[in-house]
Amino acid sequence: MKYILSLITIVILSAAKFYAPMPGYKITGTVTGLPNNTWLYLRTAKPDINIDSCKVLNGKFTMSGKIAEKATPVYLHTAQYTNYVSFWLENASINIKLKAGEFKKAAITGSATEDEDRLADKLKAPITHKIDSLAKAAKLIKDKAARKDIYAQIEVLEQQEKQADRDYVRNHPNSLVSANILNIYASTWGKDTTVALYNNMTAAIKATSYGRDIKEFITLNKDVKVSGQYVDFEQTNTSGKTIKLSELKGKYILLDFWASWCGPCREENVNLVKTYAKFKDKGFEVLGVSADESKKDWLKAVDSDKLVWENVCDLRGDKNKAALTYGINAYPTNFLINEKGTIIAKNLRGKALDDKLTELLGGSM
Repeated sequence: MKYILSLITIVILSAAKFYAPMPGYKITGTVTGLPNNTWLYLRTAKPDINIDSCKVLNGKFTMSGKIAEKATPVYLHTAQYTNYVSFWLENASINIKLKAGEFKKAAITGSATEDEDRLADKLKAPITHKIDSLAKAAKLIKDKAARKDIYAQIEVLEQQEKQADRDYVRNHPNSLVSANILNIYASTWGKDTTVALYNNMTAAIKATSYGRDIKEFITLNKDVKVSGQYVDFEQTNTSGKTIKLSELKGKYILLDFWASWCGPCREENVNLVKTYAKFKDKGFEVLGVSADESKKDWLKAVDSDKLVWENVCDLRGDKNKAALTYGINAYPTNFLINEKGTIIAKNLRGKALDDKLTELLGGSM
């Protein structure tokens, strides 16, 4: 009897060891076209952190480590990103076959989450290919009417592409890829759609970092609209002082969402500086909200662009709490608020903003 019990115990322990989850990830790879001793780096996509590195030796490389999440998007790249490929890393044995100059065509096996991501791309690939083909054709057509017609076709296809993403999220409620897609597009798709798709997800997916981010968006978002009331909030300014939107004094306040990394934002800052100088003494005020993660980059941009009005930031990037509250899905975005707290316009820039303020406050000083 003791012998039998001992045998059963050994079998159970062996099975547990066989089916136990990987203690970490192990990447084994081959690469052609790179010289010996070329360094390869493994970085998480967000936050941007280098988590591993190794040298290529005789066309082979290995990396190993452990991640806390079930899976996370990463970049495998050479110095200066001259070659790179993105994929989902998870605690598993992963094999990668690479070719210099063609890292994006890498053959990657062993990551179930990466397989799911490629399935999502494959399902909408026919639409994506049509969009790419039409976009290339539009560049070659000089006739304005014909080009306009092509852009109209592209717009329809882009809506179909978005629907394909929504369908994938709806049909794969236990997928981390679905959670990532919904987290990216929550503010674009709106609160109602996000709530419906989130409620359809499994408890395990809701508990991931992506699920928690989606839940935060749902909690914070107030579905702000023109003609509706503004939503108050407070964040820290460039001097470390807490600034509350409701405490700003002005007949009209421009709530401006921007970021140091946003090219169009920085271009628009030039115009806004001039507009502010024209109307600040007539009751016009601005509150800038930055979608930066780096305080250094944010402060440098404020100084370089000569933004003399109040600027705040919680250093959460595009997950800035005020941005989530206002449903920001593109930068720059702004809202013009009157003394009664009513949002009277959205995305007025340059001459359009000048004209509106002239109408409301009179000519410039």
